Amino acid sequence: MTDPHPDPERYWKHRRRLAYTAMGALLLTLAAALFTPVRPSSVPLLEGLAWVFGVIVIGYYGNNAIESFSRGRK
Repeated sequence: MTDPHPDPERYWKHRRRLAYTAMGALLLTLAAALFTPVRPSSVPLLEGLAWVFGVIVIGYYGNNAIESFSRGRK
């Protein structure tokens, strides 16, 4: 019987690239917010970008922690 679940290792390289790109974009967004003059109308955009990039990074590292924890329990 075949396993109906997809192979989680198949896209691992792409998830890592997405997380690292999001981390770089988060740092760039933070630098733009701190070191450049920010108009009040662009604050919601910067905040939204920070949330989106932060969720991607937290999801990546959270998934790594869960996989590491589950491997240790076996």
